[in-house]
Amino acid sequence: MSILRNRHLVPFLMTYIAIALAAAAALSPAALSFVPILLLIWHLFLWRWRLAPVVQLLTGYFMFLAIALLFSARTGPLFSPLIALPALLLFHLHLEVAAASANYRKSKGDRRPTDTFVTLGAITALVLLVSLLLNSFSLLLACLAASAYLAVLGAFAYRKLPGRPVKEIQLQQRILAGARADASVKLTVQTEIGGLLFVRSPYKWLRAAPARMPLQGGELNIDISFSPELSGPSLVKLEAQATDRWGLFRVNFELEPLRLFVIPRARYADWLARKYMAGSNPGILPLISNVAALKPTYGLRRGVEYYGNRQYQPGDSLKNIDWKHSVKYNELVSKEFTEFHGRSAILLINLAAGNAEEADKLAYNIIVTALSLAQDSIPAALAAYDHRGVKLTTGSLSGQRLLPQSIQLAREIVTIVNPKRYLNPPDILRLKANISRLQSAESQASEKLAGLLRLEYGALSANARLNPATRALADVLAKGDKQANVVIISCRNHDAEALAFNTFELGRKGHAVITV
Repeated sequence: MSILRNRHLVPFLMTYIAIALAAAAALSPAALSFVPILLLIWHLFLWRWRLAPVVQLLTGYFMFLAIALLFSARTGPLFSPLIALPALLLFHLHLEVAAASANYRKSKGDRRPTDTFVTLGAITALVLLVSLLLNSFSLLLACLAASAYLAVLGAFAYRKLPGRPVKEIQLQQRILAGARADASVKLTVQTEIGGLLFVRSPYKWLRAAPARMPLQGGELNIDISFSPELSGPSLVKLEAQATDRWGLFRVNFELEPLRLFVIPRARYADWLARKYMAGSNPGILPLISNVAALKPTYGLRRGVEYYGNRQYQPGDSLKNIDWKHSVKYNELVSKEFTEFHGRSAILLINLAAGNAEEADKLAYNIIVTALSLAQDSIPAALAAYDHRGVKLTTGSLSGQRLLPQSIQLAREIVTIVNPKRYLNPPDILRLKANISRLQSAESQASEKLAGLLRLEYGALSANARLNPATRALADVLAKGDKQANVVIISCRNHDAEALAFNTFELGRKGHAVITV
C-alpha cells in the first residue's frame, strides 16, 4: 500500500498508541508511572509538531519496543508484543515517509543497504542483546518480531528493486563544439514497488534536471542542457542512483541517454571558408561570428554606430559622455561606438594555445574572423606569432588572398605546456592616469608613489618591446596605413602584458582595437 492510501490510518494508530501509553501509566506502579507519562508527552508532541522524518521513524520503532515491555507485567510476555503490533504498523508508514524524503548519498558498489537499514539492524541487535542480559522474554519476542519484519521487508525490496530500475531511450545529436543545445530523454520505469531516482551529471558542461524523481508511472522525462567541449565524450553517461520505496537498499548504475557527434570548431570554420572561396554568394553562409558583433575593448569610441555604454575612463572624450545615465547612476558613463570608417584591418594572431580546446577555439576565431572580413570586402593584413617569435607578417590582403593564408595559419597553431600561471593583464590606462594625478600632487609621499608607478610602467614597456606580438605588429604597421583597425586573436598567455600595453598605445595613436 502506498503512503497516500495509508494516510487515514495514521490518526487511528497515533490515537491507539496514546491510549496504550495512558493505560500503561495507569497500570504501572506509582514509582515507575513517570516512564509511560514521559513517553506519552513525547508522543503527543510529535503528533502536534512533526519533526524530521528520521526522528518520527526512530520514535515509532522505540514505541513498539516500549509498549511491549510496559505491558509485559500485566498481560504476560506472550500478549504484550501483540498489543504493540499497531505501533509496528505505524513504524512501517514512517519508513515510507522517511524513504520519500531521502537525499542522494554517494556510495561504492552497485547495490548496498542504506544507512537507514543498517541503523535499524544495529538497533535491533543491540536491543536483542539487552533483552538477553535482562532476561526479558517480552522484549525478546518484540525484537524477534521486529527482526522478522525487517528481514522479510528487506528481502522483498532486494528482490523487487532491479539493478537498473529505469531504461533510457538513447538520442543521437550532432552539435558544434562549444554550442549549446537542449534535449529531453525518456526513461521507462522497470520496477513496480516505487522508490526514488537520483540523477547526477559528471560533466561541467552538461546539466540534467530534475535531479530527483519518484519511480512512479510508466515513463519519466529528463531535460538535458549541454555545451560539449572538443575533448568531450561522444557517448554521454549520467550517474544514477535508485532506492526502493522503504529506503532499505540503493543501487548505483549509469544512464547513457545521449550519443553526441561533436564537430570541432576549426573543421566547421574551414568548411565555411572553403565554401565561400568555391564561389558561394555573399550572405548565404550561416556565419556564427561577425567582426561587427565582437566586443570592442578600446578605441572604437570615434565611430558613428552606437554600441553601448560603459564606465567612464580617463582619456574619454567629453562629447561621448551619456549625461542621462550618468545622473541616473551617479557616476560618469561613456558611450561606445563601432564603425570601421572604411579603414583596413590588421589581424594580430597569437598561434600559441594551452591545450587542444584552446587550439580549436583559436583556429575557429582565426578563420571565421577572416571570413567575416572577406564577406564585408574589408582588406586585412596578417601579423602572426607564437611564443618563439614572429611567424608571418603581410601587407594588406583582399578577401580571396586572406582566407587561404588564415586557413594555413590555423594549421600552424602550437600547443605549449607552460607551468606558469598568468594573472589578469594590467590596466595601462588606469596606471597612466594614476601617474598623471600623482605628478600634480606636491606631497613627498605622492612623488615616491609616482616613482614606483613610473617604474612599473617602464618595466611593462620594456617587456612589451621584447615580446613577439610587438615586433609582429610593428612590422605590419610599417608596411600598411597609418590608421588601421587592429583585431587581436589570442589566448592571452605569454603575450598578455604585451597586448595590454600595445592596446593602450594603439588607442592613443588613433587605431581601433577589437579583441576576439
